[in-house]
Amino acid sequence: MNLAMIKKSTFSQTYILFIIVLVTVHAFLMNGHYHVHKQLNVGTYIDPIVAQTDPTLLKNSIYVQAVNRTNVRFSISHEFHVFIKKHFDFETFAIVMGLVSLFCSLAGLYNLTHALFPGSGAGYIAMLLYTAELNNWTVGSPAPYLNFFHHSLLYAYPLIIWSMVYFFQKRYAVSLFLAGLSWNFHPMCTVFILWAYGLTWVFNYKELRPATIGASCIAFIVPALPTIIRGLNYLGTTKQLDLPVWMTAVLWSAWYTCFPSTWPVLSIVRAILFFALFIIAIYTIPDASRKRELLIFAFSVLILCLVGTLFVDIYPVPFIIKLSLWRSTVVYLFLALPCIACFLTSINRRSIPRRFLVIALIVFLTGYVKCFPLYYLPLFICGLLFFEYEDRLAQRFPVVSTVALPLLCIALAIMVAYHILTGERGFRLLIFFSSIIIFLLAIARLEQRVTVSALAYTIWLVLFVALIDAGVLYFKGGPEIYYHGYFQGRRDPWADIQLFAQKHSAKDDLFIVPPYMNDFGIYSLRATLGDWAEGANSLYLDNQFAREWLSRMKDLGWKTFCVDSNAGGYFDLKTEEVVKTAKKYGAKFIITEKPKTFELKKAYENNKFILYLADKS
Repeated sequence: MNLAMIKKSTFSQTYILFIIVLVTVHAFLMNGHYHVHKQLNVGTYIDPIVAQTDPTLLKNSIYVQAVNRTNVRFSISHEFHVFIKKHFDFETFAIVMGLVSLFCSLAGLYNLTHALFPGSGAGYIAMLLYTAELNNWTVGSPAPYLNFFHHSLLYAYPLIIWSMVYFFQKRYAVSLFLAGLSWNFHPMCTVFILWAYGLTWVFNYKELRPATIGASCIAFIVPALPTIIRGLNYLGTTKQLDLPVWMTAVLWSAWYTCFPSTWPVLSIVRAILFFALFIIAIYTIPDASRKRELLIFAFSVLILCLVGTLFVDIYPVPFIIKLSLWRSTVVYLFLALPCIACFLTSINRRSIPRRFLVIALIVFLTGYVKCFPLYYLPLFICGLLFFEYEDRLAQRFPVVSTVALPLLCIALAIMVAYHILTGERGFRLLIFFSSIIIFLLAIARLEQRVTVSALAYTIWLVLFVALIDAGVLYFKGGPEIYYHGYFQGRRDPWADIQLFAQKHSAKDDLFIVPPYMNDFGIYSLRATLGDWAEGANSLYLDNQFAREWLSRMKDLGWKTFCVDSNAGGYFDLKTEEVVKTAKKYGAKFIITEKPKTFELKKAYENNKFILYLADKS
C-alpha cells in the first residue's frame, strides 16, 4: 500500500470517527438523560448499591432486603458500581458512562450496517435512527436506547451489537467472546442473541466445522464463567413459587414487559407497522443469502415472542414468564435499523419527492418532532413501496405509475390539512414539511450548477440536522438533562421533596409514597412502603417479597390490576385509611401528589407534592 492510499484510508477513518462523535452528541442532546423519571426505574438498581455502601440506610426497605436475601444482583457491575458510589459522584458517572455506551453502540451500528451492506453508506442513517423512540416501535419494553441508568444494560448493549458485527462477518469466535462478556452484565439479553446465533447455525449447519463450533463455545464460556457460577448460586437461593401471589404481583407491576394480553391496541399497531417496514426492507435486499440470514434472525425473535405469549397468557409457566421473552425484540431492533437504513438509502435518488419522503420518514421514526400522528406511517410505507417498484410499474402498469405519485401527494395534503384543522401542533408539522422542501430545493439548485461532492453533501446534511435539532430543542425548552435533582435548569419537585425528607427524618424512618411514583430513595436515602417499580422485581425475587409487597399495595388502595399502577386507588384513600396503614407498618411520613390531600399536619410542600406527618394527633 503506497503513501497516498494510507493517507486516504486514515482520512476516511478520521472522517467516520468524527461523524460518529457528532451523531453521539446529537443523540444525547435530542434524547436527553434521566436519573429520575416517572416511567423509569432507576432507583430499583441504585437503592441496593446505596445500602451496600452504607448498611445503616434502607434497612426497612423490603425490596433492598429481598435483593440481599436472594443474591439477585449477580452481574459483575454491581460491585463496580458500589465502588463508584463510594468514591465518585454517581450521577456524573452515569452520564459519562451513558455517553461512552452511546458512542460504542452507534459505532457498532455503523459497522453492523457496513458488515451487512458493504459500501451502501447506510450506516449514517442507521445511527440517526437509534433513538429513545425505538422503545415505542415495539412492545415488551426492551429499552434498546438507554437515556437513563439501567444497571448493566449500558455495558451489555454495545457488546451485543459488536458481537452481531463479528457474527455477520463470520468471525464466530470473536463474536461469541463478546457475547460471553455481555453475559457478565446481562444474561437475559445475551440469551436472546445466543438463541438467534444458534438458530442461524442450525439452518447453515453444512457450512460449519466442529472445530469452529468448539472454539466459539470455549470463547463464550471463558469470559462468562464468573457470572455463570453466580447464577447457579442465585438459583440455589430461590424456592418454589407461591404461584397465585407471585402471578398477581408480576401482573400488576410488570405487565408491560411480560403479558401481551394487557398491552394497549395502539402500541401493538405501532409495533406491527414498524415490523412491516422492517420486513419490506429485508425483501428489497438483492443479495439472496443475506436476505435469508436476516429472515432467520427475525424468525428466531418471532419464535421467542410466540413462546412468550402461549406460556404467559394462555398456559402460564413461571420460568417462561421470568425470561420476559418479548424483550428479545431488542435483537430485531438492532437488526432493523441497518435494514431500514439501507432501504431508505436505495430510495434516496436525485428526486425531490424521494428525498422528501426519506427525510420525513427518518424524522418520524426518531420521534423528535412530536407532531406526527401514527396515521402518517402507512402512507409513508406506501410511498416507499411505490418508489421501490416505480420502474416495474412503469413497464407493466404505466397508468398506475403515472397517477400513483400525484395520488400520494394529494393524500399527504389531505392528511396535513386534516391534522392542522383537528390535531394538536399541526402548524409545527407544516413548518417542518416546508423546511424540508426549502432544503431540498436548495440542494437541487446547487446540483444544477456544480458537481456536489460527498463531503459537500455531508456538510449540508449536518447543517440541516443541526437546524432541525435547534428547532426541536427550542420547543422543548432545551436538552432534557436530569442532573442532581434539576431538570432543564429547574428543581424537580419530586427530587425537592426527597431532599427535604433526607434532611428532616431519621435513617430508619419509613415513608408512604403514591404507588405509581418511584425512585424516592435516590435523593431521600429513605425506605418506602413500596411502589410499582419495586414490585416489578417480583419476577426474580422470592415469595416473601411478593407477599409483602402485594399486601402493602392493597393497603394503599391498589386492589386490582390497572395499567397506571392504580393511581386512582391511592387518590381515593381517606385520611383514616392511610393513617391506619401507617400505624400498621410503622411509617412516619406520607406523601401525596396534588390535588390529593389528607387531613394531616403538613411537614413540607412544593408546587406538586405534600409531605405529611403520619401521626394524626
